[in-house]
Amino acid sequence: MANEMRTFVTVKSEDPKVAKKLQEIFKPREGEYEANALDVINNIKGTDYSYSNETTKEDWDKDVDFPSDALWEEMIGPKWLYVEYDHADLPTNCNIVLRTAWSVPFPFLNILRNELQTIDEDCYLVGSYEDESYDPSGAFVYGKFDYDDAEDWDEEYDWDEAEEDDFYTEKWHDEIYQLERDVETAYIDYLSDRIANPQDYEGF
Repeated sequence: MANEMRTFVTVKSEDPKVAKKLQEIFKPREGEYEANALDVINNIKGTDYSYSNETTKEDWDKDVDFPSDALWEEMIGPKWLYVEYDHADLPTNCNIVLRTAWSVPFPFLNILRNELQTIDEDCYLVGSYEDESYDPSGAFVYGKFDYDDAEDWDEEYDWDEAEEDDFYTEKWHDEIYQLERDVETAYIDYLSDRIANPQDYEGF
């Protein structure tokens, strides 16, 4: 089975309509407790795609009833995606964890950012990611003007030290959290500079 990557997403917006949009995007199918990649695509695109073994449709046709490879790559990226989502009235308080095969779902983060910015143009995403082996781990930000940045943490996780030090993993996560703050700060600095010096960004 493929390694599982977990991506932890915080949506930076104070608009309750953004939280409502998140709830719509991450709505699972009836009878399910979490959304998967097809649910996300269907909720965003208004389609009715399904897996062949999860439908009662007798004449299921992959070319019609399942996303094309190009659409999957554009909207999801990894082979599979599941969403752990806990709703709150404010977007920043919504808990979002994306579980994917092998890699961070960067295409989906881009799509999610774009969808939410149709409601709040200042909305941006920030968060962290970690493979179950902790390699890679890192942080990202997706903001205005198609800004995005992702930085892998360059320190190797020491499994031997983790066995000896009960607080090693906690300290590891503290370092990843600081990296997350750093990439967010770089984005905020970029926005400030773009506002102060718009002439430097003409054509971007």
